[in-house]
Amino acid sequence: MARAVPQHRKERSPTFAGRLLAALPGALLVIDPEGTVLRAYGELSRVASATPSELVGSRLVEHVTEDSWQAASELVRTTATSSEGTAVGPVRLDYVAGDGARRTTEAWGVRRLADPEIRGLCLLLLSESAYDRLDGVLTTIVGGGSLNETLGALSQALRYPPVLAEAFFVLPGADDRGLLRVPDLPGVPGPPSPGPWDAVGGPGGTMVHERVAKLPRPLRQAAKAAGFTAVSAVPVPGLNGRQRGSLVLWWQAAEPPVAAVRAAIERATALASLAMSHEAAQAIEPSAAPRDPLTGLVDRDGFAKALEARIAAGEQPAVLCVDLDGLRAVNDSYGQLTGDAVLRVAARRLASVMRTTDELARLEADEFAVLCGGSVTSAQTASIARRIVDQLAKPLSLGDGQSVAVGGSVGIAIASQASSPETVLGLAGRALRQAKSRGSGGVAFAGSGLSPAAR
Repeated sequence: MARAVPQHRKERSPTFAGRLLAALPGALLVIDPEGTVLRAYGELSRVASATPSELVGSRLVEHVTEDSWQAASELVRTTATSSEGTAVGPVRLDYVAGDGARRTTEAWGVRRLADPEIRGLCLLLLSESAYDRLDGVLTTIVGGGSLNETLGALSQALRYPPVLAEAFFVLPGADDRGLLRVPDLPGVPGPPSPGPWDAVGGPGGTMVHERVAKLPRPLRQAAKAAGFTAVSAVPVPGLNGRQRGSLVLWWQAAEPPVAAVRAAIERATALASLAMSHEAAQAIEPSAAPRDPLTGLVDRDGFAKALEARIAAGEQPAVLCVDLDGLRAVNDSYGQLTGDAVLRVAARRLASVMRTTDELARLEADEFAVLCGGSVTSAQTASIARRIVDQLAKPLSLGDGQSVAVGGSVGIAIASQASSPETVLGLAGRALRQAKSRGSGGVAFAGSGLSPAAR
């Protein structure tokens, strides 16, 4: 026997449903297959700049930005043509809020055309989260945005759920004395006043969380005036894992952040660390040796300068010119992209057999060079050359189970104090041509034919 539903529950149902929808961090729209809004429920102020009366009768695409028109239209069309009750999404839609700010909502669609009480498509619009904003910050970093721009965007992202904090980053000053705040939020306490941001230094630092009541008096008074009850400071690692700065978050709630909030904070600090490392790499790049864009190795000019510096320092370095023997056949059989992949794999193979004091470069096309520093002997260079030949003789894996065989030959020249870089490179190049004339896997010294190791 079916259980009877109490009368008071039947009477409460519409009210209860309305309160439930109003409690959602978003809105529920019922639209027709053409995208016209039939009904609107929930906390619309979080995801729209229009009231329910303004939404009803309008089209969904009227309330999103121009670059979201296609996404909104596809969401409506896909939902209308899907099976009854099938969820479609999520789709990110941008809109302009009532305060003029551009925001994002995550939209899900469900077809309910067969339901006699709905007869439409249900769209659930969830309010923007910190994670939505953090995803956008990654695009800023990749696009070459400045560090201040990136840190400002991260701070803005942490104002959204689940974090809901006023945040800024603390960095050392230009001369490592004093501290900088990025962004410098008006009315939000921070350096130069002492506070938790001074207690997160050192390797392996963790979050420091303090209630406002335990802060020094001047900082406590400023925090209470701004409406905060607690503050957290989190270390931000930089290059080599060393702390580069800290993230400061002011809270209206006194309890430490829960796991979901800490996860968003960790993502923000990771992005800040990435931005700082990116800026540091850009700062040193102009003075670094020029690089080959395909392999990342030093190019011919950089190699020549390194060789010149070794000779000027009184060393007698050796130069090993290495040529891949079968790259042309790979290009002809598999195409240029596969040939490029072979060059990158070959570069890693060569790096694996070098000494830590040696330098590796790509001179041109399929020709590489190894600079053995110090004063090396013929036997030492012959041993390095043999390891190179052995490594390149192994099949090179290109992924997806595909591999190719190329092999390599080596020409060697040892510099004297009177040698110029151009002379040494020229001798090594002629030795390489001599080695290749004897077949794949050959090793030749300048002016002496095949080395004993090669024979």
